[in-house]
Amino acid sequence: MRRLATLFSIVMIGVIAIWYANDHHRDEYQGQSLMQKQAVDQVLAEDLALTTSLFIDQLKSQLLRWSEQDFSNEELQKKFQEELITHDHFEAFALVNKGEIEYMIGEIHEQDLKKLNHSYDGIESSDPYTKDGNEYMLFSCTTADGNEVLGEVDLSFVKKYVRDLAHVADANGNLFIGGEDVEVEFEGEGIRPYGATEKVPELGWEISVQSEPDTEVGPDYVEHEVIISFVPGVNGEQWIEDSQLVLVKNGGPYYVVRDQARTTDKLVYELSLLEEVETVEPNYFYTKQQESFVRRQGDFPNDEFFEPYQWNLTQIFAEIGWNITGGTEDIPIAILDSGIDPNHEDLKERILYGYNAFKDDDEFFDEHGHGTHVAGITAATTNNLTGIAGVSWFNPILPVKVLNENAEGTAFEIANGIRWATDHGAKVINMSLGDTFNSKIMHDAIRYAYKNDVVLIAAAGNDNVETPMYPAAYDEVIAVSAVDDKRHKAIFSNYGNHIDVTAPGEHIPSTFLDNTYVMMSGTSMAAPHVAGLAGLIRSINPSLTNDEVAKVIIDSANDIGPRGFDPYYGHGEINVVRALQMLENN
Repeated sequence: MRRLATLFSIVMIGVIAIWYANDHHRDEYQGQSLMQKQAVDQVLAEDLALTTSLFIDQLKSQLLRWSEQDFSNEELQKKFQEELITHDHFEAFALVNKGEIEYMIGEIHEQDLKKLNHSYDGIESSDPYTKDGNEYMLFSCTTADGNEVLGEVDLSFVKKYVRDLAHVADANGNLFIGGEDVEVEFEGEGIRPYGATEKVPELGWEISVQSEPDTEVGPDYVEHEVIISFVPGVNGEQWIEDSQLVLVKNGGPYYVVRDQARTTDKLVYELSLLEEVETVEPNYFYTKQQESFVRRQGDFPNDEFFEPYQWNLTQIFAEIGWNITGGTEDIPIAILDSGIDPNHEDLKERILYGYNAFKDDDEFFDEHGHGTHVAGITAATTNNLTGIAGVSWFNPILPVKVLNENAEGTAFEIANGIRWATDHGAKVINMSLGDTFNSKIMHDAIRYAYKNDVVLIAAAGNDNVETPMYPAAYDEVIAVSAVDDKRHKAIFSNYGNHIDVTAPGEHIPSTFLDNTYVMMSGTSMAAPHVAGLAGLIRSINPSLTNDEVAKVIIDSANDIGPRGFDPYYGHGEINVVRALQMLENN
């Protein structure tokens, strides 16, 4: 029976939540209005432009740090050269004094200074150019003593991030990055998009986005396969071996079996008639949708992107809440997603250990980037002069890879990931993923985690529809919708009476692959704010049950939108300081 929020203030609901740009959710997305689609395109264009601005800030900070080195010291020169060779973005470096190069590594010459034809707020840049099949640009800024520091920048990161989502034109209107599905017209004045365009002022670039709903609906599950479990007393492996079925995966109580001669529907029907079989269902696809704490009262974290970009943490009063706690190392938070980049400068100190549900091993490396972004929001290393701040400063992360390089996975991987996280000490599980399929296997794993006192959190989905998605819609899960920086419902966010709380989900900066930082939008970004808060709550009082944690989150939320509970914001936007004060005062 569903627990009413008014009784225990916790109907945990989670759902497919991923960066909306990649979450073209089949039929429902196809039904969006042109106005809705253009609004989503605009949010994505802004994400891509803000990400490029973040990238520029990183480049500038790195050049200025390098400019402070003692270039007369041969030993330091050697170390610097080694650092430059292995750097993810810089290919060459030069220190310039009054138009003459004083120090140089790589292929930069004085005549190259003439290529710096775009200037903005102390930054100079060239137009992008191609060398050895890759795109580069020259980038320059002025040091405190008036010298100029110059770098040749590999634009592979920008190209990799933009992928096929958009077109990018330089300050002269020349297209240098283009997605396959974006229609643009050239009329001598740059891009004329059908969807949305956003400028990158630092470089003069224009980013154009035009998404189209998919015309082909892909399969909802793996054909010729089912997930099966058996009644107590039946040896599953032996039963499968004696049958004509092929064992594809063994996940403890669950097995994925295959029969090339029978359709999935036929397998489900025929196996459900057998008395040895407890549950059988299609293998549905699902996709994506941080020592003792010492902090002076009133201080802000010194992370480079906190003050200029992380409006989301200020909006939920995290910086005031951190005066009470930044979390503890004995309350792990599991991130069920596409994995995490284990080498990211802002995450590697937070990672405890992890699991790959596809390979049943500990190789949790993120091949997509979504999981790395979600993890940073929850618990990036904070107050380290680098990157971003996380909602939690000290809670460790358990990366659980249940989504592949395309940020897709099946109910089997997700169920196994939930059980693994539960069995390996997770006190909070974040699921920025989901779909409309109500998987009994996945729900069984959710109930297992819930009975073991895990706080379960999931994103509500990004199709601007009322249709519940799973695991978000399960009673045991806290469902999270998304708001923008004005506390309005995000244009893409799903809604409904199953929503428990809301959190910031539009233009959220966080960690990404290869020591980079990007902006993403989606309920995938909203959910990890709540996961971080759950980690802080349990850090103050580990004896609270998962229901009691959820009650604190809900009771402390700011009521926004219509008075009282509503389907768009649930019980309101999470409030970190109020939640922690409720515990501190008890």
